[in-house]
Amino acid sequence: MDVFLTTPNKASFIRHLQRHDHISPELAATYYTEISTLLNSVNTVTEKNTEIKTLPAVPKIENAVHYAFGTTNLKINYGSLKLQNLIHPQYSHTAGDDNKTSNTVVDIFEKDNLSYLFINQAYIGQYSPSEYHLLQGQFSLQLINTLYNKTEADWIATFHASTVCNAKEAIMIIGASGNGKSTLSAVLMAHGFDLLADDFTPLLAETKELYRVPSGISIKEGAFEILEKLYPDFEQYPIYKSTSKAVPIKYIPPAQNFNSAVSHLPCTKIVYVNYDPTATSHLKAVPTEKILETLIPESWLSPLAPNAALFLEWLQELTCYELTYADNAVAVSKFSELFKR
Repeated sequence: MDVFLTTPNKASFIRHLQRHDHISPELAATYYTEISTLLNSVNTVTEKNTEIKTLPAVPKIENAVHYAFGTTNLKINYGSLKLQNLIHPQYSHTAGDDNKTSNTVVDIFEKDNLSYLFINQAYIGQYSPSEYHLLQGQFSLQLINTLYNKTEADWIATFHASTVCNAKEAIMIIGASGNGKSTLSAVLMAHGFDLLADDFTPLLAETKELYRVPSGISIKEGAFEILEKLYPDFEQYPIYKSTSKAVPIKYIPPAQNFNSAVSHLPCTKIVYVNYDPTATSHLKAVPTEKILETLIPESWLSPLAPNAALFLEWLQELTCYELTYADNAVAVSKFSELFKR
């Protein structure tokens, strides 16, 4: 995979494998095709049967919540408390003045066992009960489009990753489910690092930089005790039930004000994190392939060819690491080192 990412074309890839790995041209060509197919497969939209004979009219919804993201005011009309629980908790820290005029009005409601998403009366999508995660992802995409005046075509990808930053660069944090990405992000934020995004990290084509998403950090019950010691107001944060797993969850608001914080930063480092209380803590460089195994399956990649090419260019600029840590102090120290490199 590393050779694929660092060679400019198929011919160069084949020559490299011939010279350095003594692989026949035929087998090298097969490898090239297999890798290309893998990357193209995650870069292709699977068409759903979205034919709709008649769209439902947007109903009048009484349950409205107003949110302020810097100079952008958003009003969301929730058709039910169940739907509100899908979106509101991670943005509750931005909820505010109901008297402000909203730039954007979002309607989320149910009809005939389907959930519908409309923005400014324009239909965005419909989702079955098993697709609530798609509704959440689409809302997040529409939110960043609104905040940054972009469209879906402007983004290379949105990654299921947390991202921390300083004033100059961002470092993306990935890991297997349950490995503590968000908990580590909260620990790092408590030690002075800035949170750029939690769970949903967008990469813009124009700049090839990661953009800020003003959501709170999702914290599962198992990490409550750790974070109570770092956040004096932690006990005051409301408890919600996770929509993906039936566990209590809290959201820690970002430390930085969205209106004044840096909106986007370059990212040339990704860290695969693995919390293991029985292990010896260490940080090591790993191949990009190791990162892609986790990064790609849970991310959205633009199906547009120019954006796909930019994604491959961006991958070539990355340095990838794996951090195994047994305590948070070590993790904080290692991230401090990475920001100095």
